[in-house]
Amino acid sequence: MRAIPVLLASAVLGAGAIGAAVTLDSPSIAASPHFDGPQRPGPDSGRVAILLDALGKTDPVVCELIGDQLGNFWNGGERGGVGRLAATTPALRAAKDSVSGRVTDSRAIDRLVAELSATNTCVRRVASKLLGNSAIVPERLRTLLRDPSPIVREAAAHAAGIGETHDVLGALESALEDRVPAVGAMAAWAIGEIEDRASVPALVRAMHGSDSRIRLAAIWALGQIEDAHVAPEVIPALRDADPTIRAMAADVLGDLKSPAAVAPLERSLSSDPDARVRAAAAESLGDLSAASSATVLGRAVGDANIEVRHAAAVALGELEDLHTAPAALVAALQSSDSELREHAARSVAEIADPATTPALINLLGDASREIRQHAVEALGEIGTPAAVKRSARGRKRTSVRA
Repeated sequence: MRAIPVLLASAVLGAGAIGAAVTLDSPSIAASPHFDGPQRPGPDSGRVAILLDALGKTDPVVCELIGDQLGNFWNGGERGGVGRLAATTPALRAAKDSVSGRVTDSRAIDRLVAELSATNTCVRRVASKLLGNSAIVPERLRTLLRDPSPIVREAAAHAAGIGETHDVLGALESALEDRVPAVGAMAAWAIGEIEDRASVPALVRAMHGSDSRIRLAAIWALGQIEDAHVAPEVIPALRDADPTIRAMAADVLGDLKSPAAVAPLERSLSSDPDARVRAAAAESLGDLSAASSATVLGRAVGDANIEVRHAAAVALGELEDLHTAPAALVAALQSSDSELREHAARSVAEIADPATTPALINLLGDASREIRQHAVEALGEIGTPAAVKRSARGRKRTSVRA
């Protein structure tokens, strides 16, 4: 998981630094393109120094791009070198691959800890990501969470979240009440990454605090833990003055899977002035799958905002025991927006309402193969003689045009 694309590594390190990277190749680094998995050797102190020093000197945008990608997979492990430029040496591949491994070199860990106080935010974030994938002992991480510097405490919380370090959970819960909101918000994020239900009471308290960043992160974390019992605590956030918090609450309530959230989400979908909130509410109503939501979702298919219309059309196909397609959903089959037509066709196929047969037959000539396929599937699900006949013809037509 913790990796960095070779293209971005090359961009930030530059030719001279890459040459240095190759000469610093460690005997512990496997050069085989097949080497992967949790046993992959991590970077030594030389590799860490090269990376962090280069990031501190490069263009801030390039640094941020690498910071975003650190932790994702890359395409450098193709078997036998297929798809790789011929000039890419095994030593360079090994050096690059080491960045995704677990850092065990004590000097490298010391350097990463030192960089938690870096003035360059991007370097600090990269250091905390690498530290999260290191062999740092929990006690040292707990000490960093109590550091006098708030930027160190924030970065340490980030490292704890990256590493999903359960042993520092108590220190993270204490950090929720940090005097600096940025630290509390990062602690909430880290707790969400660890996903321990024992932290729910602490997150609920944080959710009722005064700082919007901490409240937002606490609500997100509760969604990660997915404890349905906490839904009554999150529902009032749908009325928060901050639309970002309302949207987060609407999104999280779908993850919590509590029937108690259906009616409040329906009200948000019907009346919230912010389209982000309405779209999140529609999506969550689909997750909750209550047939009673069909009416409000049907109206939302005609919402002024296209993202809300998309979310509502998708959600209608996820409702349980819905056998009558709302008129707005059927009308959306003729929308000029191809994405909305596709969502509507898929949902109509799930609903399998015989009354939609004529509208589905019209889709058999749609320019989109996916939409034609959904129409064919819907007609097959409906199963009336006329629908089955047109479904068979539609399959032939779709096969020929494919």
